[in-house]
Amino acid sequence: MLSFLAADPLSHVLPHYLFNVGGIRISNQMIMAVVAAVLMVVIFPTLFRKPVTNAPRGATNFFESILEFLRVEVFRPALKQHTDRFVPFLWTIFFFILFCNLLGQIPIAEIITVFKGLSGGEHLHASHLGGTATGSIATTGALAIVTFLFIHFSGIVTVARALANGTFGHHDNPEEHSSDETNAPPAAHNLQHMRGEALAADMPGDLKALAHPTAHYSADKQGLHHGVEHIHSAGHGRGMSLPRAAAIAVPIYFWNFAPHPFKPGPGGNPIMYVLDFFMWAFLLLLELMGAAIKPIALAIRLFANMTAGHIVLAALVALIPVTAGIAAQVGVGLPVTVLSLLIRLLELFVAFLQAYIFTFLSTLFIASAVAPEH
Repeated sequence: MLSFLAADPLSHVLPHYLFNVGGIRISNQMIMAVVAAVLMVVIFPTLFRKPVTNAPRGATNFFESILEFLRVEVFRPALKQHTDRFVPFLWTIFFFILFCNLLGQIPIAEIITVFKGLSGGEHLHASHLGGTATGSIATTGALAIVTFLFIHFSGIVTVARALANGTFGHHDNPEEHSSDETNAPPAAHNLQHMRGEALAADMPGDLKALAHPTAHYSADKQGLHHGVEHIHSAGHGRGMSLPRAAAIAVPIYFWNFAPHPFKPGPGGNPIMYVLDFFMWAFLLLLELMGAAIKPIALAIRLFANMTAGHIVLAALVALIPVTAGIAAQVGVGLPVTVLSLLIRLLELFVAFLQAYIFTFLSTLFIASAVAPEH
């Protein structure tokens, strides 16, 4: 009955097409991706359908601790006042990848095959249900493409908003001055580094900022920060219409996408503009290549890590049925079983780690895209 395990270790990670829907071939990994999405749609609205006034318990506490950790320790240090704007997308990416990874740890196909054998089936065929959705390069590639488009669309939208508000080119965020506290606005002085007291490194003195980081970090025109009025709008120009800002934002975004190493200062030699343009064009080509390589690296990293562990496990288990003799199978099976359990624990850790890495790097790429000078 265990002979199906020795057939091909790659059969556990390769897509298996189960049926067609309107000419589209549906594989087991596609089904598992849908299952992960459905679980998210069911779990989160059920757990958080109303505000929790008391200390959360059980599953609510588990998920809320992850959500809060990501928001405070991962998103906010990089995105600052833009945190609330990107939290929904980043949370969704993290939990979708995590659910896909964890569902792939459940040996659904093997369990079904074993029960089919126990039921006395004469012709035992391995089941291909289940699988790891993120073990498909198509799934991780789709995630990378969505992230790539979101990163640069967000950068263009940020430029368009700044142009419409008349604030483009003005660095009025508290974090941009916090390294020099002598020039920092009052909001920056309120930031207390209290990691020693089990709080986040960039935890503000006003803990209400945890729930509203946008209100805490943004230096709006009213200048209200923790009850301290601070007007920080000097030098802001007149805005423009949103359609015009959207049209101008695209070329400006790409103009700032690469550095201008030879741009002359005031009163400089105009010839340097020509040199600067050609150098900018060359650097832009490199930057565009890098922008394309980043999501590709995300896709390959996630795909490779979620595939390698399953291949190793399948190869180890396949050693048992191919060994001659019962005594030899027992001798090989015992250490293989122990080693397989350890690898399973490692894969469980990797499932969380890879979801975190994909989300963390996406956060950094988004932060670089929405920064005023990239």
